[in-house]
Amino acid sequence: MLTGPHAVRTAVGMLCASMTLAGGCACAASPDCFTYETQPGDTLIGLSQRFLAHPTHWPLIAQLNHVDEPRRMPIGLHLCLPVALLKHTSRPGQVLDVVGDATIVQPPAAGIPRAAPAALAPGQALPAGAAVQTGQDGYVTVQLADGSILKVQSDTQATLVRSDDYEDAGFFASAWSVLKGRVETLVQHLTGGEPRYQIKTPQAVLGVRGTEFRVQTQDGQTTSETLTGRVDVRTQRGLAVVAAGQGLVADQHGLGTPMPLPAAPDVSHLPARFERVVIPFALPPVPGAQGYRIQVASDADFRQVRAEAHGTQLPLRITDLPDGSYHLRARSIDAHGLESADAVTRFVLKARPEAPIPLRPAAGAKVRNTALLLSWTAHPDAWRYRLEVARDPAFQDLVFHRDDLSDTQAEAPLPPGDYHWRLATTARTAPGQPDAGPWGDGQLVRLRALPADAPPPRITADQLFFQLPGEPGQRFELQLAKDAAFSQARQTFQSAEAGITVARPVEGGTLFMRYRATDPDGYVGPYARTQRVELPPCVRDGFGDCVRGHSRFLNSRP
Repeated sequence: MLTGPHAVRTAVGMLCASMTLAGGCACAASPDCFTYETQPGDTLIGLSQRFLAHPTHWPLIAQLNHVDEPRRMPIGLHLCLPVALLKHTSRPGQVLDVVGDATIVQPPAAGIPRAAPAALAPGQALPAGAAVQTGQDGYVTVQLADGSILKVQSDTQATLVRSDDYEDAGFFASAWSVLKGRVETLVQHLTGGEPRYQIKTPQAVLGVRGTEFRVQTQDGQTTSETLTGRVDVRTQRGLAVVAAGQGLVADQHGLGTPMPLPAAPDVSHLPARFERVVIPFALPPVPGAQGYRIQVASDADFRQVRAEAHGTQLPLRITDLPDGSYHLRARSIDAHGLESADAVTRFVLKARPEAPIPLRPAAGAKVRNTALLLSWTAHPDAWRYRLEVARDPAFQDLVFHRDDLSDTQAEAPLPPGDYHWRLATTARTAPGQPDAGPWGDGQLVRLRALPADAPPPRITADQLFFQLPGEPGQRFELQLAKDAAFSQARQTFQSAEAGITVARPVEGGTLFMRYRATDPDGYVGPYARTQRVELPPCVRDGFGDCVRGHSRFLNSRP
């Protein structure tokens, strides 16, 4: 018969080993104890019937605790009841939320091959041995029977190893295995000996009691970040306690030293409203940060994560979110891969219907006209378009506004000047319920006056002199022709000066003229209004001089 503490522990270890082989739970040679304080009337046999899976194992409890009188025990004695011997019931977890691509592989049953992955759905039970796999856009929230929450992040593989309810002992024990990826945990306050909530990774075992923490394992490294409470991180080389606000790295080289988490980003200056499909989150840089992570969720608990971005360069961008109200959390990442506490804020996205795309004039263009002629692309959901023209880029000094445009063009009669214009689309979601989209980006346009009519040319016996209206620095082009379409006997003259002299036609008759100017910035303006000159023929006198008749200088429309 075994005697002494060492022999009893050996017996308990052998019993646990046999239970493991038979499908029970394992325990170490030095047993993990549930501590019970004896009450009046307690007997060891009675306690064994109450707590043990097999009451006949009460002699092991007696030997382990040096109880010589199992029927009469002193009040207040602290008994070690090995957890491996306690009766318990396996309680499946429940899937609370599923976002994106997520599958489950059910645990194998006796004589039945392991099932193929199947889509995971909210409300589904998650038994011990079931494996959860999320895709690049997948997020799963699981609640265990004791209320503890595990949030499986994107691109993660996690298995519920055990989920046991020790109802008579009054505690719950569970364990997850995370082969790769990231999980976030909120553990209910547990009682009874050592921590009974564990997360196992290829590099470490993390045990907790009543805490909130995160675990990530990838590239041969496990990082743990404790937000509240404490986490015990154990490897083959030792144990470290990671307190709230600390993180730790475990890898093939061993167990790191707990260190403070990096500072969280400042999100207080981010806009409360975004109006573009691509959302840039311009976080201010955190000194020493090597990267950043942001997540957007439709709920404050971040169970319904809708988008995520991470990287080393700011701003981080999120795209393709539906319009609505969202919660944002942001973290900085240090050189060790540890992530900060969450910086949380809220925002509203109203990006649809998107504004139409401006066509003409181009951004920054110069036009010479008596009005702005504006055009844009058609929006497939448009019921009406809105147009604003202002003297300032903030659109505070409006000079033209329409919100009832059904066409994709408009004319804004305005004096010469620099203006900014922008567009918005109004859709109709239901009769009588217009949906006004956000304003598009403003564009600068420089409106200039049309070129003025040229004064009558000065006519001499041999020359015509045109003094063209112009602005400093302009170059000029003058055209003369026999027809208003400038297709017959057209002559073109280029000049850097506003005064242009050309030879007088001998035959006289009707002459059409027009001109245009090129600005110093290269902008080629339109032709001025076509003008007509009635030029008499040149009659020579006896001395060979041209005797002029009267000429007429008329304006003509092209």
